[in-house]
Amino acid sequence: MAFETIRKSSAPEMVAEQIIGKIIGGELAPGTQLPAQRNLAQMLGVGRSSIREAIKALVVMGYLEPLQGKGTFINDALPVADPGIEKLAAAFSAGSIFDLMEARELLECRSAALAAERADAAQIRSLKAAMKKMSGTQTDYAIFLDADIHFHAAVADAAGNVVLCELTKLVLEKVVAHHSALKTVLLPPAYREVSIRTAARVVEAIEAGDGDAAAGWMAQHLDAIRDELRNIIG
Repeated sequence: MAFETIRKSSAPEMVAEQIIGKIIGGELAPGTQLPAQRNLAQMLGVGRSSIREAIKALVVMGYLEPLQGKGTFINDALPVADPGIEKLAAAFSAGSIFDLMEARELLECRSAALAAERADAAQIRSLKAAMKKMSGTQTDYAIFLDADIHFHAAVADAAGNVVLCELTKLVLEKVVAHHSALKTVLLPPAYREVSIRTAARVVEAIEAGDGDAAAGWMAQHLDAIRDELRNIIG
């Protein structure tokens, strides 16, 4: 398999374009394992960081599927539309928000579990107030997003861990910036319904003192936004 050496400054984008071209051209068939990142970097004459960025973007777009411990494979169900420059650019922009989503899962699922153990009556009231605000904002996305951010901050506060709380707030600041860049106002009302429903389950589990359920529902809550962001890009 031959790749062209890349000499342009936009190396990650060029890597992605070459891989897409080989998938569309049939050189990389669905189910085929992509060469190891080290080998791809040598073939293309770029650094491994460029390969990682390209692979991340192509995962977002649905061309590649990473399997832990096995490698990265060409997706069995490939996108049907021409990716286009705009979609590729959006996928690269989204790559960092999916990194943030991973960080959020690590931070916020643990925060939800701790909140179930430690939340006091005032913090439970704060969580319920945030939920009430979310539930009343289905027709205004900007207000909904603000309410959702407040909900996550309230969970972090209820965890009773200052470091977790501060880290979560830093991550949430970055999340807001990415939401603006990716125009998540385009997310459908159905997403908001799922988000509100799963957030309500998080609060119920915290109030019941069920840490496992709180963490599980938080994971589902975060999965909803991850899935819808893929829909925006795809």
